[in-house]
Amino acid sequence: MGFKINLGVWNGIFCVPNDVADNCLKLAGGNDLKVLLYLLRNSGRDEDVSDMAGKLLLDKEQIEESVNFWVQRGILEISGTGELIPSRTMADGASISSEHSHRSSSHIRRIELEKTPDFAPAEIAATIKDEKETEYLFKHCEALYGRPLKHNEQRTLMLILEDACLSVEVAMILIDYCFSVNKATPAYMRTLALDWANSDIDTLEKAELKASELKAMNDAVGRFKKMFEVSSAFSKQQREYIEKWAITYKFSDEMINEAYQRTMDGTGKLTFKYMDKILENWHSKGIISMEQIPSDNKSDKKSSSDKGENSSLDLEKLQRLVTDEI
Repeated sequence: MGFKINLGVWNGIFCVPNDVADNCLKLAGGNDLKVLLYLLRNSGRDEDVSDMAGKLLLDKEQIEESVNFWVQRGILEISGTGELIPSRTMADGASISSEHSHRSSSHIRRIELEKTPDFAPAEIAATIKDEKETEYLFKHCEALYGRPLKHNEQRTLMLILEDACLSVEVAMILIDYCFSVNKATPAYMRTLALDWANSDIDTLEKAELKASELKAMNDAVGRFKKMFEVSSAFSKQQREYIEKWAITYKFSDEMINEAYQRTMDGTGKLTFKYMDKILENWHSKGIISMEQIPSDNKSDKKSSSDKGENSSLDLEKLQRLVTDEI
């Protein structure tokens, strides 16, 4: 698989479009120029990408990104049949006649690369060219990264818009959030986008609320790692407990720390199930401040006993929970 450029009767001439020298040299990187010159010099041949990579000392993704660079700069374009062809617009803006274009039959035939199972460079470039909102999203991401996007990053943006079906404004909120928490990797963005799609995060208001909740959750995780003196990452289940306590129940850090201290006193170690029973008990009783918390577990038990209820903080029950967790 690879690219083939065919300049027809001009195959014996190694030429470079004026527009490359006049308008693209400031932006083109060394890899971009190497790929373009190689294709032009080897016009009329089927070029395998693996062979190109070996000769140019590049990997396949770098070659793909460079081809995409020339598409975005208008040196190449996509035809109606999905092929990459040299731009049919002259440097002065005049279009070449279709008859002349057909006679010269200059074209680059795209063959999908092994590392690109979806959204090839030509398709991405055509989308950016035709959709101004998408173009703005790509430029916004380039500004955040501080460099041109790699093909994997471009493909991720397309997946967010096309596969996850998020609008550009929602995608913008998602991407800004990823950068704010230093998780701007394509893999994390894709995972988060699919999660938002499954959760029907389809409006600007929903996206802003979700991003705010995620930031609050990340902040809570950081605080509780220090509070619990934990150095390793929390498990998924532990994060769900933290989300319930801090986001759903809206308990203050002081209240959660009190539950933590009672857990340590009762079990001698951090046990999320034990803590959860304490906090669930407070929540069920409408306790929302430190002043409302009983002074110790005995008063909790006594309060429940006075009402003829079984205390959810029964010591034996909690010890069984600890044993089960171990």
